[in-house]
Amino acid sequence: MYNKQKYTMPQLTPTLGYWDIWGRAQSIRYLLAYTGTNFIDKRYMFANKTEWKLVKYTLDLDFPNLPYYIDGDLKLSQSVAILRYLARKYGLISTDAGLQDMCEQEIQDIREGFRPILKAKLFKSIDYEVIMADYLSNTLDQQLLHFEKFLGHNQWLIGGQLSYVDFLAYEVFDWLKRFVPDTIGKHATIGQYLRRFESMPAIKAYNTLSTTMNILL
Repeated sequence: MYNKQKYTMPQLTPTLGYWDIWGRAQSIRYLLAYTGTNFIDKRYMFANKTEWKLVKYTLDLDFPNLPYYIDGDLKLSQSVAILRYLARKYGLISTDAGLQDMCEQEIQDIREGFRPILKAKLFKSIDYEVIMADYLSNTLDQQLLHFEKFLGHNQWLIGGQLSYVDFLAYEVFDWLKRFVPDTIGKHATIGQYLRRFESMPAIKAYNTLSTTMNILL
């Protein structure tokens, strides 16, 4: 007797597209690595944007931008939208939505607050040293103190539950550790948090195997 088997369409490999820097895609890369998702890490040259300009309006994205995430018929842009989608898919949403949303915004505030400092350094502003010193002592240090107090003895930002905001936080704190190591070094709780995150087997493997990229925020 002929045994008819149901035909299954082959699964396409999802694609994450972004510049060849950390930027707003690195936390997404970490989350995909943590979940064991096989994906194409498409990196466009940040120094020469010609390739991205050629394909930008050919991908059928509702809002053509980087980063983007394409998985079959699903086509998303905007970094936090991608993170939230993947978090829902892989169970990395906290049960405390209020704290989760608050942490997400606080992390974004740190990222956005540091951008003018980075810009001043890149463009060699004559006021860079003054701006930097003021920012570190009067803004960033206070923000990190608040995060230390909030984190306390918890393993992750939202208590004992790993969520997508931890991927955001790790990427930003790790970047700061590289750029202003003395400032991060004063906050032992955050240092322990970073080591705890990067000691997870999937993250450790990703950091070992991933290729070197410019770490622009």
